Amino acid sequence: MPEVASPSRVSRLKVGAPIAFVLMWASGAIAVLYGLEHSSVVTFLLLRAVGAAAISWLVWLVVRDRLPARRGQWARLIAVALLLQVFYQGFFFLALGTGAPAGVVAVLVGFQPVLTAILTRPGYDPTLYAGLALGFAGVVVTSASGIDLSEVGSVLGVVFSIAALIGITAGTLVQARTVGVGVWASLALQSTISAVVYALVALTTGTVSAQANFELVAAVGWMVLVVSVGATALLYLMIGKGEATKVTSLFYCVPPVTALLDWAFFGRFLTGWEIAGVVLVSLAVALTQRAKESHAHKPRQTSDA
Repeated sequence: MPEVASPSRVSRLKVGAPIAFVLMWASGAIAVLYGLEHSSVVTFLLLRAVGAAAISWLVWLVVRDRLPARRGQWARLIAVALLLQVFYQGFFFLALGTGAPAGVVAVLVGFQPVLTAILTRPGYDPTLYAGLALGFAGVVVTSASGIDLSEVGSVLGVVFSIAALIGITAGTLVQARTVGVGVWASLALQSTISAVVYALVALTTGTVSAQANFELVAAVGWMVLVVSVGATALLYLMIGKGEATKVTSLFYCVPPVTALLDWAFFGRFLTGWEIAGVVLVSLAVALTQRAKESHAHKPRQTSDA
């Protein structure tokens, strides 16, 4: 008989997985900024994809979870690879690479949970929508000091950020509908597909340039192990266990946590706006989680038809 997880273990996983995900995902922006100081955007993306594919295939060789077997599974897997691994990450890196204020990028991409809630049409739930609105307000407040749309150079960054928002929203929704394929099989195949795409882009545009130094190796290594493999695997696991809106509400925590990590590692103190944003985002996540849990516990209506 398969081993049944104890209630205490399930409870620890339900609490620990979101916390680990937010910490790992939030650290990505710092790694990207470091990496882009020593390589072009395309080079950094290619190195990240190749590294993520190698690690994911090594893990898959051990766990041997399910590969896609049907045409629909392959179609969804390829779609997620293009949307999350290429479209979202590519435009997110490009947005930071243009020199656009990080606050602008965080605010626009942080609109994802609201867009997800609208697209999934969960019905009118005042608690849920209050949480979503409060979370977006928290992202805006947290990033307020970094927004300066009067600069012409920020316009392209805004366009790239909106593209990244579309990519991560669509990719998350498609991934939520992907069943029967293992997490590590998905990661390995999607990373391989994105590596091929970035290699083609690099060859056709001639934009490969990098400085072989410790800083670049550390940035790429962090993005591969912590964000592209670790955090993405957790994201897929959580999507498989819960509704997309509930899972993506965790993205509201990313800008404030990034600010906290910036303070912890680099000594930059939080501003009043950032502290207020942390409080707003914490309340937003609590409201969103409470709304989804109360919805899950509502008795389903049956029909005699």
